Amino acid sequence: MVDTSKWVQRDKYRKFANNWKLIGVSSKIDFKEQRLLEEIMHKLLPLIRDSFGEGGLDVIKKAFFLVGVEKGQEILGLLDDTKDVSSCIMPLETVCMLMGIESILVKEDGNITLHVFGCPFKTTMQDSIPKNILCECYSKGLVYAANPDILLKQPCKSCMGDDHCEFVIES
Repeated sequence: MVDTSKWVQRDKYRKFANNWKLIGVSSKIDFKEQRLLEEIMHKLLPLIRDSFGEGGLDVIKKAFFLVGVEKGQEILGLLDDTKDVSSCIMPLETVCMLMGIESILVKEDGNITLHVFGCPFKTTMQDSIPKNILCECYSKGLVYAANPDILLKQPCKSCMGDDHCEFVIES
C-alpha cells in the first residue's frame, strides 16, 4: 500500500511554491537572461577561485552571503514582522517551500532545527563551485537578514553525504 501522506506533503509544497510565484516573490528575470547569467557565473567563479586562490574564494563566499541577506530581507518584507528566534529560520524555510523542497521545523530544548529533504542548490552552478560553500554562505545570509546576532549551524549536509540537511539555531 502506498503511503499517501508523503504525496499530500509534497503537493502542499508545490501549491505553496506556485502561489508565491503568482504574487511575485519569485525572480522577475526572464528565463533566457537567467540562463545567460548562469553560464557566465559558471565560467567566472572558477576563474576567480583559480586566479586568486583563498582570496578569490573569500570573495565568492561573501557574494553568496550578500545574495542570501538580500533574498532574506525580501522574504521578510513580505511575511510577518515577528522578531522571535524562530523567525530567523523563516527565510530559509521559505526558500525551501518556494523551490518545492520538503522541510520540517522542530523546536526543542531552546533549539530550532530545520530538516531539509532535498537540495535547493542541486543544479545551481553545475559544480563550478562546491555546493557546501554556496549553501553555507547563502543560508547564513538568509538568517543574518532576520537577526545579525544569531548563528546558524549545519551539522548535517546532503552535499557532504548526509541523507538530509539540518540547519540549527540555538537560543
